Amino acid sequence: MKYKEVNLGELVSFVSKGIPPKYIETKSHNTIVVLNQKTNRNFQIDYSLSRLNDLTKKKVPKDKILVNNDILINSTGVGTAGRIAQLVKVPELTTVDGHMIIVRPDVEKIDPLYLGYALKAQQAKIEGLQEGSTGQTELNRQRLLNDIVIQFPQSRELQQKISKLFFSFDEKIENNKKINHHLEEMAQAIFKSWFVDFEPFGGMTPRTWKEKIFFDVAKVNYGKNLPTKNLLSKGYRVFGGNGQIGYYTKFLHQKERILISCRGAASGTVQLSRPFSFITNNSLIINETKDVYFAYLKQWCLNRQFFDVVTGSAQSQVTVDSLKNITIILPDSTTLKEFSNIMLPLYSQIEKNLEENEKLINLRDNLLPKLMSGEILINQAAK
Repeated sequence: MKYKEVNLGELVSFVSKGIPPKYIETKSHNTIVVLNQKTNRNFQIDYSLSRLNDLTKKKVPKDKILVNNDILINSTGVGTAGRIAQLVKVPELTTVDGHMIIVRPDVEKIDPLYLGYALKAQQAKIEGLQEGSTGQTELNRQRLLNDIVIQFPQSRELQQKISKLFFSFDEKIENNKKINHHLEEMAQAIFKSWFVDFEPFGGMTPRTWKEKIFFDVAKVNYGKNLPTKNLLSKGYRVFGGNGQIGYYTKFLHQKERILISCRGAASGTVQLSRPFSFITNNSLIINETKDVYFAYLKQWCLNRQFFDVVTGSAQSQVTVDSLKNITIILPDSTTLKEFSNIMLPLYSQIEKNLEENEKLINLRDNLLPKLMSGEILINQAAK
């Protein structure tokens, strides 16, 4: 099958940076969603991190209002410039700010979805087009159009087959995320029913439940400093889908852990670690002393948050000592077991979906450059 090679600039109908927005907090018929660099990560756009532009103070040119299949590239900042995402379907009236570039495929010359994946396959090279001093780097737009070479089969049908394969991966990944979100909401609702509203217990706290010091049922430790020297030569491993180098196997936590962010602006927020993840010293690790406590502690911590124990003026932080006086209502062992028996299948399914997504992401990212260059054929990839 014959592949063509042309510069990106020959395959696009429109390229432009976004607008300098006039932000407003309240959504109305005079606002438009503005995407920014934070919304663009892992080839996806997260609308929950977007903001709103006040159209009465800042008009948006028609060509800068996003349309289906627009490709968005972060244009500034070390570690962010070069990130790529494609909006296959724009969910609402949307534009981007001046730190993102809109790349609009020329649908007469190439399948737009194929072009999106072809650019994702070259994200590392695009990131290398940054110019300027540290902290002020800018993606060179002209080099983006001239230096990035797109390889594609002459057959539009074959382009579509390749893009549909990758799109099926992304759809499955997104579907698993939605399922997990639903399962997490179910877990929170059950916890609230049992331990906030006490619905199974007539709205009253059972007498058999006791108030305990938090440290009586949980151990809290700091994470570890990241080793920084000779990473690969000392047997470090690559872990996760974010491109970061992983760490000594002995430092990897082999079970899910409850974490409290303990430094900076996020101090006091609760999050969860994946099994076989590395936890830095920016988090406190809550380890259950008995397995039966875990499901209860997990939901209790996620619902509680720890903002009221944040200390420090120069840098906000949560310390082990600041948690020593926290109390927790501890249900009896029978209730804990019953609750765990309900929660564990939910957690198990969430973990299976996460594992499947990790495999799909690795497969997608490995196939991208090979299929886009013609190194392997679509029928080989489908196997």
